Amino acid sequence: MRKPGNAADRPAPSFLTQEQREALDAALSKKRAEQPAAPPVPAAAVGDDEVAKPQLGKNPHSEGVKTKRELAHDHHLNRKGKGTGRTKKAGAGGKYTWGAQMLADGDEGATVDPNDPNYDSGDDTTRAVSFHEERSTQIAMFKKAVAMLLEEYYNSGDLNEAAVSLQELDHPEFGHYAVKRALATAFDKHAREREMTSVLLSTLYNEVIAPEQVRKGFTAAIEGLDDFKLDVPDVVDQLATFICRAVVDDVLPPSFVKRIDGPAGSLAAELRHKCELHLGAKHSAERLARCWGSGAGFKFDETKDSIRSMLQEYAASGDKEEVRRILRDLAVPFFHHEFVKQALLLGMDAPSQEPFLGLLGLLSDTAEVSTSQMSKGFQRVADNLPDISLDNPAARERFDAALKAARAGAWVEEGFTGAPTTPSTPGTPGAELNGTASTPFHPNVQAFKASALDIVREYFDSGDASEVAERLAELDEPGFHNIFVKHAVQLAMDRKDRERELVSAALPDLVPRIISGDQVALGFTRLLAGLDDLALDIPDAARLMELFLGRAIVDEVLPPRFLAEAVPHLEPDSLGLAVVQQTGTLLSAKHAAERFDACWHGGVATIEALREQMAALLVEYLASGDLKEAERCLQNLNVPHFHHDFVTRSLLTAFEREGEAGKVLGLLKQLADSGEVNQTQMAKGFARVEARLDDTALDQPRAPELFKQWKAQAQEQGWLAP
Repeated sequence: MRKPGNAADRPAPSFLTQEQREALDAALSKKRAEQPAAPPVPAAAVGDDEVAKPQLGKNPHSEGVKTKRELAHDHHLNRKGKGTGRTKKAGAGGKYTWGAQMLADGDEGATVDPNDPNYDSGDDTTRAVSFHEERSTQIAMFKKAVAMLLEEYYNSGDLNEAAVSLQELDHPEFGHYAVKRALATAFDKHAREREMTSVLLSTLYNEVIAPEQVRKGFTAAIEGLDDFKLDVPDVVDQLATFICRAVVDDVLPPSFVKRIDGPAGSLAAELRHKCELHLGAKHSAERLARCWGSGAGFKFDETKDSIRSMLQEYAASGDKEEVRRILRDLAVPFFHHEFVKQALLLGMDAPSQEPFLGLLGLLSDTAEVSTSQMSKGFQRVADNLPDISLDNPAARERFDAALKAARAGAWVEEGFTGAPTTPSTPGTPGAELNGTASTPFHPNVQAFKASALDIVREYFDSGDASEVAERLAELDEPGFHNIFVKHAVQLAMDRKDRERELVSAALPDLVPRIISGDQVALGFTRLLAGLDDLALDIPDAARLMELFLGRAIVDEVLPPRFLAEAVPHLEPDSLGLAVVQQTGTLLSAKHAAERFDACWHGGVATIEALREQMAALLVEYLASGDLKEAERCLQNLNVPHFHHDFVTRSLLTAFEREGEAGKVLGLLKQLADSGEVNQTQMAKGFARVEARLDDTALDQPRAPELFKQWKAQAQEQGWLAP
């Protein structure tokens, strides 16, 4: 079994062989043949070169054009090297040119006499005016793009899409405009959009928007308070809440509040006072974490709960207008299919489903629920009807009656049949991948699933793959290991790159020593078969699945033939089939193995290696005193979740080298002020040192006294929360 990272062991620049590509092409062509024939395309619309046989990797959903989401994993590429090498306008540089400004020593510049043979019409003034005009145009276009981005984000709730879209604008120096525009837009929205804005800023912080740009954006919003007040009377309250929420989310340092300055009676002074009240209140962190309400309309689980409560209240009261009002306030048109699904399920269990059908009919007639969302809701119920019928034998009859009413009232899309679109997922080991086996559900599956989830979550905290192997062996259920594979990948999809790398790195250690190849294949096939449903909860699931699948093949967890073997078990028009197709394309590209090895952007290092690097960083800083270099090195380690260890190590070093304690504290202050080390990690580092002070005092008797002094100093200067 090849271990991740051994790129030198791979002789071929293209990972898939010609035979493997042909096998996948044949499987995809056969699967496409199962689809109804598409209407013919006029000959004039298709070039001679485009009469095409099915090609490997040709995504039928993309029509040859990459979406932003498909380019999301390229967001880390350096865009600084753009340029063609040709001379710029007015000879002002470019690759292989000297440029217009390379004047000899003592030259004052180009002559300004139009009659002079050496006259240069592109004088500095003209160029300066042109530059400022171009800059103004760029800013205006950036602001317009951000406004569109925000509206799309409020409609879809897709954080990743918003982050990638902002990154693609490729103007990191304009980040503060994005922050200010996000705040200004949220001022005039509902609590749902304000919660989404707070979450967006937390997500973009230090990933897409630099910390100094975030602070500059908030500062610009403070400076514009007088203008905002004209349109939004409660803007001071709202901005104070946004600032305090940002402090709690470690987006702004607590010292930011102290920098809000304004004369007595001004809006800025009022803002600072309100911020201090919010942050000084008891349990402020917990309260501010929910400052915009429960999160219903943005957070998946809370939105589902809100819909359920709304429908249960409707079942008791029959008040359709109240349902319409609450549904409008939720502002989740992209999630109305969940409302339709729950209404149908409640109607099936109720003595009569007529009230629920009447409600759906009203919402369809008023266009408050679109035909697309209505169809999707009916389809979700249809796909689960066999399971629903186990608990409610009348479910099929009631669903058919509801579907008949929906067709008659044109609630659903024309041609909608309500037939199941996905095969049943095997629930037991040994079941066929297409769900045709009839093995009874094993009573231990639920217990194993709960244990598997616990194992994965603990692994995300510890990073110890050997512990995972031991616990799986202790469970002694090798036939259920496909469940572990499925849930490990699903949980990692909803986390960050660190957890995704952990899962990808663990699989080669577990296969085949603990988990058999057949169980891994079954786990990935179940993931592909259920990808359409998974994408409702994780919008980026398709792209992430491509990376997980490709990485598993590169790491020899799955054989390359798995791609062709999985195709027959997937629906012709499913998202899983598109993922298999795209993964084949990626694996056929040059240097595919190296690309997949780095697909999670460097992954994770061992704890010991991280500590060694942090120790070396600290020694180098104490020798050079270069704050910026130390900050850059810590940022390059890319382990914000482990910064508390750096804080702990720094304080222990200051005890040992008391004469250089000032330099150490200066570094910590710089890291806190810049936002590189957030307040949570800083407080955690101080707490760890405080917990071991008694032991430290055995070697450093002055440690308790020094720690008390340094902690008070940090709190007074505002870079450590009190």
